[in-house]
Parts: sequence; structure tokens; C-alpha cells
Amino acid sequence: MSLKAKLIKFRKKIRTNQSQISKAIIENHSANLCIFCGLTSQLTREHVIPQWVYSHCTERTFITTINRTSQTYNKTTLPACNDCNSNILGDLERTLKHEFEAIDIRKKSFSQESLELIILWLETLEYKFQVLDLRRTLNRVQGSPFIPYIANMPISIFQGPLNTSPYKVFSNLRNSLRTLSKKSKLGRVNSLCILYTKNPDFHFFHSTNNFIFLELAKYNIAFFYFYKQTFSSPQDAQKAAQEIVEREYSSGS
Repeated sequence: MSLKAKLIKFRKKIRTNQSQISKAIIENHSANLCIFCGLTSQLTREHVIPQWVYSHCTERTFITTINRTSQTYNKTTLPACNDCNSNILGDLERTLKHEFEAIDIRKKSFSQESLELIILWLETLEYKFQVLDLRRTLNRVQGSPFIPYIANMPISIFQGPLNTSPYKVFSNLRNSLRTLSKKSKLGRVNSLCILYTKNPDFHFFHSTNNFIFLELAKYNIAFFYFYKQTFSSPQDAQKAAQEIVEREYSSGS
């Protein structure tokens, strides 16, 4: 089956089951079901950040936004059925890796089709982080006293400059899953920035429901994608992204 046919199947599975999936995850944040199609059998561990992105290094960690504790990429997984994980998303990632290896963005641009695949991939990462933030609890805040009242509340409730209501968190989750069922990403292309990089190492940061930055040293390429914000031109998006990247790098994150 071609990747195109697999993605049609993927979108259909999401559209058919999205209400059931959202309801199950909201009622039980640790529900053991495929987070994409709702299947409860043939489950595998889907890495939130794919292993190839950070060269399968089992010691690589990232810092959680809220409680500032480190978490190992390799152990940060969510349940997904074998079909969604290995067959569909695995094929999507294999296709993208081939594109990244074949194209020097200083000399050639990605096709429209490839841009839409990159956007879809980055949107799957956002959805996975939203599910992950519902499953993780605040528990321990580095450098702060233990507060029993909030200790076991999901990290997602505390995202953003102001505490987010549960209703907003659940709405964001539903919208993020619904986004994956949309075929065309043409309207989102100006929100994707593609940058050439010579940095020798992988770098990543993410702001839930806001943006993601992935620097893939192996391919000399970096992506900055605004999940909600739209721009009149790619240049406007690149300027906004550059400001955020410079701020993140200067803060040492």
C-alpha cells in the first residue's frame, strides 16, 4: 500500500473514532488504547519524539516545561497500535527521512507534497505532547515546596502564561486530534519555517498548542512550526521564529 493510501486510511480511522478516543483519554488519562484510532489490541510503544531524530541515544533527555525535571526521550512513549505506529506513521517518517537525505535546502526546495507531509508529521508530535501532558502529573517541582493540592494534577493544566482550565485543555486535545484528520495542509505552509543548520547536535524545544522547533543535525536541517499562528508570508513567520530561537538558545534551554 502506498503512503498516500495509508494516510487516507489514517484520516478515516481518526474521523471515525475521534470522539471515542478523546472521551476515553479525558476520562482516564492513562487509558491503554491507541491514541490515534482507539484500538485496544496489538498495542506498541510510540515514541513521542521518534528515536531516529536524536540518533537513538538512550541518554538524551529533555526538560519538562512546568516542573523543570528531565525526562529521557527514549523512555517517553505512548500507546499506539502496530498499524498506526509502525505501518502508517513509520512509513511517513521513512519517506521524510529519505527526503531530508536527498535535498540540500540551500540548493533545492521541498515540493508542496513534501511540505504537507512535514506539517502532518509535526502535527502528530503536537498531539502526542498534548496526550503526554495529560498523563504526566506535577508531583515534584524543582526548587519549590511540595504542594499536596496540586501535586497530582496533569501538567497540561499548568501550560501557558496563565493556568489553563480543564475545559480548554480537553478542547485543545480534541482539536489537535481533529487536525490530523484533515487532508490539505496548504493553508498552513506559511507557518512552517525550514532552516539550514551546521550545528553538530540535535536540538529541540516545544510549547504546547503554540510552536515546535526541531534541529536535525544529521540532515543539516531545522524546522520551526507555528501550530496556530498564521502569517501573510514565509518571511514574516521566519522573522518571528528567529526571535524565539535566539531567545531559547540564549537562555540555555
